[in-house]
Amino acid sequence: MLTIEGMYVKESIVWFRPLQMLKHPGTEEERKERDREHKLLEAAIRQLGLPIEISEDLEDLRLSVSKAEPLLVLLELLELDAPAEWPGWAVISDIREEGIPFPVMVIGGDASGSGAAAALAAGGNEYMSRPIHTGEFSARVLNLIELTGRRRGLKSLLRMDGLVLDPARRQASRDGHELKLTPKEFDLLYYLADHRENICPRDEILKHVWGYHFHADTNVVDVYIRHIRLKVDKGYRQKLIHTVRGAGYVMKALEDSATS
Repeated sequence: MLTIEGMYVKESIVWFRPLQMLKHPGTEEERKERDREHKLLEAAIRQLGLPIEISEDLEDLRLSVSKAEPLLVLLELLELDAPAEWPGWAVISDIREEGIPFPVMVIGGDASGSGAAAALAAGGNEYMSRPIHTGEFSARVLNLIELTGRRRGLKSLLRMDGLVLDPARRQASRDGHELKLTPKEFDLLYYLADHRENICPRDEILKHVWGYHFHADTNVVDVYIRHIRLKVDKGYRQKLIHTVRGAGYVMKALEDSATS
């Protein structure tokens, strides 16, 4: 694992660069162009204030993502790689199923549209084909991070009927009692509280909490809702998390004192 910024931090971008790029660099001109592209994209990411961790094989990718819980995974495919056949999608899927949310941006060589469609269907959330325009790249990175609610520093403390959610410390409590939440449970609870009094459809929850911008099994939302209900509402007369049949979920209290 290599951290370009020289430090290990949580809010980072994990960049997967296949080791084959070093073993089979192509022509001298291709190597220079790829090095130039890497430097430009690294500079663009630094300007966003985000550190980068480089992974060169799938095991390193699994380790980096599991430890860092990154804001985004940048997946760079070889020119001849078919996005849907990349073996790393199984790794991405496994980590997501462990409750670690992250969007995936794919950089590939297919500009026809079929490459983008294949990458998005396989598990990606964004696709860019070479050559990359750095301004567009930066805008897409920020947009993807904001859409999936991954940059915690942009969030505020929330209070609601004795429930307190502190995104800076990733801590939750109700009536002064700490709630033991997993990272994914915290993200889901925060999303519901941040959208209090509004019905949150399952597909919208998947998009903003899990980063899924494609069809996915919404049962995972129901499972996590059951988990956080046991931790948030069990033993309290005033329930905060409510099911709206056929529509989704809503978070509300009789006396809503939530602030954001």
